[in-house]
Amino acid sequence: MARISRLESLTQALSYICSQCVRTSLAKRPQQLRTLHASSRRRQAPNGVLAVLEERGYINQIAGDRNALDRLLQTRKVGFYAGIDPTAPSLHLGHLLPLMVLFWLYHHGHNVVSLVGGATARVGDPSGRLTSRAKTAELVHETNFTAMYAQLGSVWDNAIRYGQRHGYEAGATGNSELLNNASWLDKLSILDFLKMMGHGVRLGAMLGRDTVRNKMEKGDGMSFSEFTYPLLQGWDWWHMYQNNGVQVQIGGSDQYGNIIAGMDAVKYIAQNSAEVPQQSPWLDAAGRLKDDHMPMGLTVPLLTTASGEKFGKSAGNAVWLDRNMTSAFDLYGFLLRSSDEDVERYLKLFTFIPTTAIASVMAEHAADPGKRRAQHLLASEVLELVHGREEATKTRAEHQALRNPNLALLGQPGKSSPESDGSSTRPGPDRAIVPSSLVLNTPFSRILYHAGIVPSKSEGARMIAKGGVYVATAATSITAPEDDSKSDLHFVQLRDQKPEEVRQYIMNGMLVLRVGKWKVRFVEVVEDANFDAQKLKAPGWSEWKAQRSSG
Repeated sequence: MARISRLESLTQALSYICSQCVRTSLAKRPQQLRTLHASSRRRQAPNGVLAVLEERGYINQIAGDRNALDRLLQTRKVGFYAGIDPTAPSLHLGHLLPLMVLFWLYHHGHNVVSLVGGATARVGDPSGRLTSRAKTAELVHETNFTAMYAQLGSVWDNAIRYGQRHGYEAGATGNSELLNNASWLDKLSILDFLKMMGHGVRLGAMLGRDTVRNKMEKGDGMSFSEFTYPLLQGWDWWHMYQNNGVQVQIGGSDQYGNIIAGMDAVKYIAQNSAEVPQQSPWLDAAGRLKDDHMPMGLTVPLLTTASGEKFGKSAGNAVWLDRNMTSAFDLYGFLLRSSDEDVERYLKLFTFIPTTAIASVMAEHAADPGKRRAQHLLASEVLELVHGREEATKTRAEHQALRNPNLALLGQPGKSSPESDGSSTRPGPDRAIVPSSLVLNTPFSRILYHAGIVPSKSEGARMIAKGGVYVATAATSITAPEDDSKSDLHFVQLRDQKPEEVRQYIMNGMLVLRVGKWKVRFVEVVEDANFDAQKLKAPGWSEWKAQRSSG
């Protein structure tokens, strides 16, 4: 990866992205992209977009008057924002929930801001945590910010195209902006901060919030920087309230306290700061905020499975939206394994498919659950939103090719999809090429290492011992475990298979391994000479050749 520039140099170039050019170019796309569900979209929101969001399960809590927000949304364009701190180089699947709310609002004509916390990430949000975040080097912050900012821009481009395919015309949308809070927080002096906001902040209220109380009583204490995080977030809101018309904040379920603090901050500054002109459009003649300009907020629910398991970055099983961290194939596979209890809810949360169409899909799914129609639809739609339609189509074809090990993917070695040209597959996040000498008559624990699936042979042995590794088989004499009866491939758990048994799992030059519940890896086994001729590399290959030469 090329060396990135200093964060300060990005604040002007990356302070916002206007979607006008994208919308203009999309308006020229073929009409067929806009045919699906256009009439259904219009029928779905007779009572306004808030009713749509509630029906689909996006609303956890509303901070403010729900009916007032509903009336406002049906009266004029309203500004919304959702913020994400770049504490990692990629968004994860959980981040899609607040973003989906922005997408829905945008396609219903409202103005939205996606805010990347280039400044607040250096402080660290303590919400929902008992331990402080580890300190991160400035270069890591810059790298994370640059990657996530670009990724958000790409996801927004896909969301606009995806919305058009579902009938949302470009001319009927609102405005979307992508902002970096470092562009104003880096210029904010502490004296101005205290002068405009400090007098309106009461310590009693702040100390009484759950995040503060829990961290001080049950955790490792709270630093001053963590204590001021909600105030910085409130300043973000005030900046966008006056400059971008942002009236409503969207956050996760753990952000309700921060949203309340932000509402108080915006109201206090708007009504009390000498820096605010008395003729401001949001103030009445007495200098008080008008009812229809009151800041409000809403939170989305915590993303969980039907069994109550949380998945997101902090839960230890992150599903990343960067294809170099979670490949498109793995993302599709993860969603494909959604339980029948979860898939309808996920279709409502992660797609633009109308609820009437979702009900029809679920009826078809109930008639033949083994075909997993609903799960394939979910996976395909989410991949289109995250990686684009072309990648979604290709990945769906790869997964459908695995419905039978004799189909194109495994029937023709070297092909990564039924449409590929037959040349040898290039290594990638979901596939590896390994010379035959590192596979044949080799323990599976070492094969995992040579394929780059685990960092060491001992780690491979540990994962197998814990029962976390499976191998695909087409052999009818080997019985697949009951819990895999719905999988496209039949997997058997690796336990005490002998090295000489490896051959029986190689299907037309390919081993298919599964790590955990959903990460599938393809291991193409090629002749040693062919491997070297392509100048490929595999962990342990140089050492193996050196040992053979010395012997």
